[in-house]
Amino acid sequence: MSSARTWEGRGPGQAVGGDRPRRRSGLWRRYRMLWLLVPVILVAAAAVVLAALAASYQPLGSATSGAGSFLGLRTGVGLRWLPGGPAEQLYVPPQHGAFALGASVENDGSWPVTIVGVYQPSGSPFTAAGPVVYISGQDPNPLQPRVRMLHDVGLAPGQSIEVGMPLRTLYCADQRSYMDVPDFLVKERFLVFTHTVAIPFFADGSAVVTNPPAGHAGPPGTFCGSR
Repeated sequence: MSSARTWEGRGPGQAVGGDRPRRRSGLWRRYRMLWLLVPVILVAAAAVVLAALAASYQPLGSATSGAGSFLGLRTGVGLRWLPGGPAEQLYVPPQHGAFALGASVENDGSWPVTIVGVYQPSGSPFTAAGPVVYISGQDPNPLQPRVRMLHDVGLAPGQSIEVGMPLRTLYCADQRSYMDVPDFLVKERFLVFTHTVAIPFFADGSAVVTNPPAGHAGPPGTFCGSR
């Protein structure tokens, strides 16, 4: 009787039970999963970059010089231009009542943004005396423009608005010194991101100047505004 054994169904070098084909199949599945993940990783990386760009997008600037008055708002008492220095300065003495400052805001970017609101910086001698209003730079009737309340105003690329800010000062101030008020704050929204940015009152480098607030009349150097 022959003791030789035969192995049926296997070719030369083939492992028992088909182990090698299973290993090849497993490696292929892993490589295939890696290749499938590549576009997902690229899309995720692109989304992160776009989100970072959107979060830092800030296209607003000052379009033209501001002014010491605005259509439909009360003009302050004693406002005047002071010569000297590289640019003129608009002097605002202490006011008993509300007064207006005007400025412009323009979208210099490539995408539209929404202007949520306009505010005064922390530490400013000016405080809000009413709702901010605006006139569209694209008003079809510039000789009789329409004044609107400013809230969630869309600004397309290249568009601008004129902003009117009703403000107050403290009634009394220190006449021995001056302080600059170079800019105001604009809160803007782009997609789901919001920024609060400083916009100059004047595009030519001029500034608004006023006397620092004082508590009350009486101390040396203190004076109070006229009615």
